[in-house]
Parts: sequence; structure tokens; C-alpha cells
Amino acid sequence: MALDTVTPTFPSEQFCRSVVRFLDALEYEDDNLTLDERVQGLRYVHSKTAEYFTQALPRETLKRVHPERIAAVTRTISHFIIYCWSRVPRDVQVEISIYLSIINVLDDEINADPNEQMGSFWVDLLQGKQQKHPFWLLMNARLPTLLSHYGSFCSFNIMRCTFDYFEGCWIEQHNFRGYPGSDRYPDFLRRLNCLGGAVGGTMFPAVDFDDQKLFREFACVMAQIDGPVALMNDLFSFYKEFNLDEANLVSNWCAVDGISLDQALERLTDETIHACQQILSVFKDKDPSVLATIRTFIRGYVTWHFCDLRYRLREVYDAAKDHGPVGAKFRQYFEKALDVGWVDLDQWTLTPPENHLSLNGAEVDIDPAQELNPAQVNGAEISEAPAAHEAIAVGG
Repeated sequence: MALDTVTPTFPSEQFCRSVVRFLDALEYEDDNLTLDERVQGLRYVHSKTAEYFTQALPRETLKRVHPERIAAVTRTISHFIIYCWSRVPRDVQVEISIYLSIINVLDDEINADPNEQMGSFWVDLLQGKQQKHPFWLLMNARLPTLLSHYGSFCSFNIMRCTFDYFEGCWIEQHNFRGYPGSDRYPDFLRRLNCLGGAVGGTMFPAVDFDDQKLFREFACVMAQIDGPVALMNDLFSFYKEFNLDEANLVSNWCAVDGISLDQALERLTDETIHACQQILSVFKDKDPSVLATIRTFIRGYVTWHFCDLRYRLREVYDAAKDHGPVGAKFRQYFEKALDVGWVDLDQWTLTPPENHLSLNGAEVDIDPAQELNPAQVNGAEISEAPAAHEAIAVGG
């Protein structure tokens, strides 16, 4: 398969330098899981997440969502959960995966103007009536199961963040970058839609953490976690979002602060480094399990971005051959991440008989040639899944 090449106008050398600078500062290593642990976790969480979408309420609520989108989301989110929540018990991983899959499957629904369906939202919520918007129909039915795994403070932050995310999508559907001089707007919008509070809350299930004994630690986690969650994703998304006419943190900075794209990338790199170093520094002498959980997430988040083909970083990897020492260092980091994190789809996704499956009341054809398109990177064969460039919440 011929690999795509980097967009001609993309500043690939500067981007490589930014990623290398971040990973050097982070001292990136990922020893979260063995290969076998990754495979076993992916198989279990993916199968249970996909199974949820065959139940009556999701099938009915999502009947207008294309089954291939649901299948793509369940693959992507399962991958994300195993790599970043690797210290969380398996049954809790499943619930987090379902929660984030609902969010991503319904992302388009939220980004269509929800004003009419939200007219009675608060009255319906407070009076226990059924919601009108499909996002809240599914969330209200599933959230109690997720929250049952957490203490009161973590649960509150998961709920808070769920509301924030919906509001962020509501604003984003206008594709508004903010008025010049509205310098808090980009960070305000990014905080709303990054799901930082949900990430922070779901890291610490009650079976392993007492959120009353660790209240101060968790309060600081909630204060600091938005930065790593949002900014790391924005840095690794910089290439795939380049030249898209969409409002995001980088383009919003350019609009409200009047800076160039190159300046915005430097700012993004600086802030990403600071956010990750700061949260690790804050907790270095606090509860060791809290620190280990945060470090595990950050390491896995890096690996996941390199291994998830939607971010198209293998195109940058190919271009980096021409960028001297900084390009060589970028390629080393890319290879390092794939060495620990790459798992072929056919090792953990079920292959139904006769290359089709029944999902959401429809038969979904799976073309093996499309499901696994091999390409060589660093001598290893990697494979691209259909809909590999689907958007995903928790960053973008």
C-alpha cells in the first residue's frame, strides 16, 4: 500500500522538533503493559463495549447512526482505555469504554443544533422525566452503572464534565473561533470539551482509592488534569488538523491573539510540557498510587497517539527522514512507541463468519483487504482499520 505523504505546506520539521522537545522533557517511556496484557485487555474491553451497542435502548436510539461508525468508535475507544487506564480493574475499564463510546458515537448529534431538544432539559432532569436528546437518553440510562464504581467526589466530577462536554459541543457547532481580544475564549472552550474531569474522575475507582482520604489529592488532580488531557492531544493532532477550516485551540489562539500558526505551535509545545511536568511534580511526594496512576495515563496517552492511525503520524515519520537529527529523533520515538504499543487488529477484534456482522439491526460487510491494510514502518507491519480517521472526543 502506498503511504500518504505529508501535506506540502505543513511545517513538518518544526512539528518534529516540537514533539521531540515534549517527549525529551517528559522522558517518555511506556512500561505500562506487556504485549500479552494489551492483547487480552483489548479483546475483553472491545467485546463488551461492542456488546453494549446490541442492546435494545442503544439500538433504538442509534438506529440512524451508521453501523460502521459504531464499530469504528468501539475499536478506537477500547484501544484508548487499555493504553491509558491500564491500572483500572477490567470491569471498570468496560464501563469507561461504554461511556466514552456513547459520547463519540453521538458526537455528530451534539454538533447539530440541540436547542429545540434541550428546551425542557432542566425541568425533565429535575422531575425525573425522560430526556429528548439521544445523548442524554443513553447517558441517563448508563451513567448510574459507571458512577457506582466511584466515590462521591470523583462521581461529581464525572457528571460535571459530562455537562461541560455537551456545552462545548453546542458551542463548537457554530465553528466560532472567538472575537479578537477575547483571550480567555480558546482555553474556556478547550476546557469544556476536553473531558479532563471525566478522565481525572475515572482514573480512581473506589475499589482502589478512598476519595475522602485522598480528597486534597483528587481536588488538585481535577485542577491540573485538563492541561495534559487537552494539550497532549492538541499537539499530536496538529498534523491531522492542519489546514482544516475548523475551530480548535490552535486556530482560536491565532484568531483572538493575532499570532501565526508557527507561534501557536511553539506556545502549544511550551504549555504541553509545562502541564505534564507540573502535574507530575505536584504529586511526586504525595500518595504514590495517585502519582503512578497519573504517570501511567500520560505514558499510555503518548503511545496511543502514535499507534492510532487517525493521527496520521506515520506520514510525518516518513517525511522526518529529511529533517536531520531532529527528524531522526522523532523517528526513534515513533518506533519506540510502536515497539511497545502496536497490536494488529486481527489479534483483538472478532472476525465474524463470512466477513459480516449484525450491528444496530443492519448487516455490516467487512472487506478483509480494507480491514487490514498493511504498511511497513521500521520493519514492522502495521495495519489500518476502516474509518481510521474518525473524530474522537477527549481531545479531538
